[in-house]
Amino acid sequence: MKVKVQKQERERVLTLLIMIVFCVIVLLLPVCGSVPLAGWVQSPGHPRGYDPDSSLTWKECAPTGHKITLTLIHLDLEESLECEDDSLKVFADDELLFNLCGRKSMKELQASINPFLHSFPGGCLSVSFLADYSNPERHTGFRGFYAIQDFDECKDPDNECTQLCNNYIGGYRCFCRPGYILDPDKHTCQVSCNEDRKGSREGVLISPGWPEPYPENAMCSYTLAVEEGLQFELTFTGVFDVEMKENGQCTDSLTIKPLSGDARTFCGRDLPPFFLTRSQHVEIIFRTDHQGANRGFSLSYRVREMNCAGPVTPTSSLISQHSDSKYPTGHKVKVKCDNGYVLKLKESAEVEYETTCQKNGEWSPVIPCEPVDCGSPELPELVELSEKDPPTTYLKQISFKCKSQYYQLDKTGNFICNAEGNWVSESGQTLTEDLPKCEPVCGMNTDVSFGGRVFGGKPASLGQIPWQLFHKSSPRGGASLISDYWALTAAHVVDGYEETTMNWLGGLIDGQDTNAVTMETEKIIIHPNYKRVGKGKPNNFDNDIALIKMSARVTLGPNIRPVCLPKKTDEPVAEGTISGFGGVKGGKMSRHLLYGLVQTYPLEMCVSGGLPVTHNMFCAGGSSVDSCKGDSGSPLFFPSLGYGSPDKPYRLTGIVSWGPSDCGNESFKGYYTKVQNYLDWIKETIEKN
Repeated sequence: MKVKVQKQERERVLTLLIMIVFCVIVLLLPVCGSVPLAGWVQSPGHPRGYDPDSSLTWKECAPTGHKITLTLIHLDLEESLECEDDSLKVFADDELLFNLCGRKSMKELQASINPFLHSFPGGCLSVSFLADYSNPERHTGFRGFYAIQDFDECKDPDNECTQLCNNYIGGYRCFCRPGYILDPDKHTCQVSCNEDRKGSREGVLISPGWPEPYPENAMCSYTLAVEEGLQFELTFTGVFDVEMKENGQCTDSLTIKPLSGDARTFCGRDLPPFFLTRSQHVEIIFRTDHQGANRGFSLSYRVREMNCAGPVTPTSSLISQHSDSKYPTGHKVKVKCDNGYVLKLKESAEVEYETTCQKNGEWSPVIPCEPVDCGSPELPELVELSEKDPPTTYLKQISFKCKSQYYQLDKTGNFICNAEGNWVSESGQTLTEDLPKCEPVCGMNTDVSFGGRVFGGKPASLGQIPWQLFHKSSPRGGASLISDYWALTAAHVVDGYEETTMNWLGGLIDGQDTNAVTMETEKIIIHPNYKRVGKGKPNNFDNDIALIKMSARVTLGPNIRPVCLPKKTDEPVAEGTISGFGGVKGGKMSRHLLYGLVQTYPLEMCVSGGLPVTHNMFCAGGSSVDSCKGDSGSPLFFPSLGYGSPDKPYRLTGIVSWGPSDCGNESFKGYYTKVQNYLDWIKETIEKN
């Protein structure tokens, strides 16, 4: 009995000590027990022991600025693996802190459990006790003391007080050292260094603490202002030392912000240059961060009369008797646009106007000078700009190209917009004087295999001889396309048909091809020196050449392309290729386009059969290869088929004219009109028609 009394006495003493400690430490209210800020929580039946299937749930929350703690002074529960049978679970803000069972002494609880039984500020603690269905021996349960305590926010590194912190029951307050004021955010201490110097005409501005290092978290604003017509002159003196990062960015900064114009920001150790603000009102802002030991700045200011600087606008100059580069208020000058520029918002192409320097240091009126615009050029057919919607103002460049790959410009297609608003070429000529044209690419064909030896010839592939034209009906004959409008043939083929319309076929190799392109003639022009005695029956074959103009532009493509004319300087051709839909062995007309390689000979080596031979002809033939009836007007071209290239295009050397009736007889050669002798007539005739 004596032992039991001593045990109860010890518990009462321990409880009293805990209450005293709580009241001394917490001091939440003037009278400690006037509100339920502390109390006990224990298992059912404690200390006699808890029954099977007994349970307890408890939860308390702390107000803002406080936390709730729990001190366990007794723990005696049935021991089990992971406390599966009986358990005491303690939670802080719904997070499990401990799952307890078994016996622990007060010393063990104080050392390993109680220091962690507390909530976050303004949080909650909760307890869940649960006993299972059996209790082999009696266990007294648990008992704990809870208390709501003030939380010391000043010990929290996240409270954001930049200088000093004062904790009070339920909260905290930031305050500053002498010389600083608390920012409206209630956490940041700033230097009070704002100065309004309106009306002051001269003076010195220095950073806080100068010449000692300036304080942290400074936000200083200095205002300078005088009457209209004056401006401030700023001069930095002595040391300039404002913190800057290694990459050149400003950590701290000094910003000079005039009423008009751009603000300028300085940092580092280079002394800023003297400058005029060009403003009667200037704000100087000095900002520092929370650390550093830099010395700051010192600058002097004074006022000067406002003036205006030139030029008034870019791309212009001033016309004035005033020799200085600064102009006093009230001074008038003329503004003249630079060469290639005109006044904006003016209907005419004016280039100058008068303006006056105002008291605020600005010119009025101000009319910008804008570049002359040459406009988008009118383009001839088949020509287009290399760039879509290019700029068209002064000194901008444009270039031309042909819309189709089967054409090429006849001259350089680069032009520049000049000061007069004209597009001029590299040679200095205007666009109207030097307008490029798209001319057909001549003498090129589709790459195909070649070889062989239109009598005795080989069938041509489509696109292999794309300049070959064919007149299928009477008179049967051929022609050569030399542009997208004109073709060349023998005069005797079209003799007598000048006033009629002839239909020529192109883009074919089969005379019965229904997909062939039909070209209708507009004009047939026979050489004026060609002598005739009747339709298709010439007195002789001298000047046997004629031009055909089509009624519409021929659409060029891989299967219809012109052949090049020869050059006046070309040497005599040793060999070339002939083509046509003329006679073959047996006297029949060929359905297919045939070609063959022939060799040219001096006229004295050829037999004429009694007809006159002139220097406007040449003869050619080959081994079992010859032009024949029905080939008249068809081409003889060089180099030999298969050997043409962009650097060596195919050129029309001759036109099938006349020859013996016995085609392919090696004793006789065919005669061809020498195209080289008619280049001037061809050019002049095309230009006139």
